[in-house]
Amino acid sequence: MTYSSQPALNTYQKSEGPVGIGGWLILPILHLCGAIILTLHNLYGIVSEWTGIKAIIEGGNDKLVALRLPLAISSILGIAVLILACICLHRLFARSPTVPRLMTFFYMGMVVATLGDVAADNMMSSIVGSSTDPDNFLDVLRVVIAAAIWIPYFHRSRRVANTFRAREAAVDRKIGEVF
Repeated sequence: MTYSSQPALNTYQKSEGPVGIGGWLILPILHLCGAIILTLHNLYGIVSEWTGIKAIIEGGNDKLVALRLPLAISSILGIAVLILACICLHRLFARSPTVPRLMTFFYMGMVVATLGDVAADNMMSSIVGSSTDPDNFLDVLRVVIAAAIWIPYFHRSRRVANTFRAREAAVDRKIGEVF
């Protein structure tokens, strides 16, 4: 209990370091925007080649039936990346405390989606009898490096902690004072 002559105990301490969406945090935001644009461009291929996709879905011969699985893998993973990137962008700008975990899930999902696309490409190439995309290795390497950089950033950065965990940090301090 405090009296009017005593100053109130300040349970909220101003966080040290940078706060807000800026600095290096701009790069993951640009990556999310790029992922959305690239995925929409890739999914547009389904719409623009609808007669071929329709033939695969109907399955006129054994090759077309065999192409269903790689098409489904690629389409489902593309839609999942699109939805997850949109959710991440929304949570980033809403400054949700779930951002570090959500971005970790996004980067791990990007690794899985890229590996799934490489597997789908290999399946399609073996069915059709063509060569695989030569950029597959670089695509996998690119997302693994991005995950290796940005996952620790979202868990160790002072800017991320000050921007997305400020409310939880204040609550943690209050709980710590009680005990």
